[in-house]
Amino acid sequence: MARRTLQFRTMKRAVSTGTDARRRVDRLRAVRGDAELLREHVLGILTDEGSPDILRLALEALGEHARLADRPVLRGVYEYFDAEGPKRDPGGAVRVEVLKVLWHLRSQQDLALASHAARTVEPGLNSNAEMVRAAGLALLGAIDPETASLAAAQVLGSRDANPFSGEPSITAIRLLASLNERPAILLYALNPPATPGELKAEALRSLAGVPIRYIADLIAESAESEDEAVLVGLADLLAQLPPGPEVSNASEKLLRNAPQPEVYEFLVSSIVASRRADLLAVLLETLPREMSQKRLRAALSALQLAPKTPEVEAALVELAARLARQAPPR
Repeated sequence: MARRTLQFRTMKRAVSTGTDARRRVDRLRAVRGDAELLREHVLGILTDEGSPDILRLALEALGEHARLADRPVLRGVYEYFDAEGPKRDPGGAVRVEVLKVLWHLRSQQDLALASHAARTVEPGLNSNAEMVRAAGLALLGAIDPETASLAAAQVLGSRDANPFSGEPSITAIRLLASLNERPAILLYALNPPATPGELKAEALRSLAGVPIRYIADLIAESAESEDEAVLVGLADLLAQLPPGPEVSNASEKLLRNAPQPEVYEFLVSSIVASRRADLLAVLLETLPREMSQKRLRAALSALQLAPKTPEVEAALVELAARLARQAPPR
C-alpha cells in the first residue's frame, strides 16, 4: 500500500489542454449513468491529470461511488497538490474535493490527513486555505468525533473565520451541533464576531433543543438585529422551539422589524410552512398594523397555502380588500 501511495505521489502530471481536455470532460458526462464506467474513467483522470479544473470535475463525479481501494489514488492527488499548495492549488479547491470523497469512505487510515487538513494555513489573495480546514474538520468528524469536537471548539475559540464565507467556523458549528455539543455553540453565540452575520445565524439555528431559559435573552437580543442573516437564522430557530411567550414575542419583533420586503416574505413563508398555530396566530395579529403593500402581498400569498381555519379565511378576505383599496386607479 505504501509503495502504491508513493508511486502516485511522485508520478508526473500533465495538464490536459485542447482536444484531450474536451475528450476527458465529454467522457465524464457520457458515463454518468454507469457508476462502474464512471469510476474507471475518473480513476484514470486522477492518476495522471494535472489540470485542477478537470480534477475537480472528476472528483465531484466520483463522490459516493468511491471505494476503499481508491484511497491510494485519492491520497496521491491530495499529496501532489498539498506539496505546493499556494502554487498548485490556490485556495485549496482540488484538495477540498478529495477530502469530500474521502468523507464518504470514513477510513481510520485518513485520520492523520484529516488532522493535517484541518490545520492547513496558506497565504492567498482572498483566502488562507480556510475551505481546506473546513473540509478537513468535516472529515475528522466522520472518522473521530471526539477529536473533531475539540478541534471544532478550538476553531470557534480562535475566531478562525473568513470574513466572507465564515469558514471554517460555520463547519465547526454544524459539526458541534451534529455531535450535540451545544454548550460550546451557546458560548459562541453569546459573543460572536461582528461579521459575517452568517456565523451568528448558524449558531442560532444550532441551539434548538437548548432549554429556553438559557437562550431567552439571546433570542430577544437577536430579534432586534438589523442583520438579515441573523434574522433568518433566528426565524429558523424559533420554528424549532416549543411554543411560549419568548417565541411569540420574538416572532412578532421579527415581523415588525424585518428590514427588507424579501426578509419579511421569507418570515411569513416560514411561519406558514411550519404549520404551527402559535406562530400563525402571531402573524395574523400583526397584519392589521402592517401598512406596506409589498408586505401585505407577501402575507396574502403565503396565507393562501396555510390551513384554512376561520381566522385564516377572514385574514385572506381582509388582505384582499385592503390591497384592492390601496391599488392605484386605472
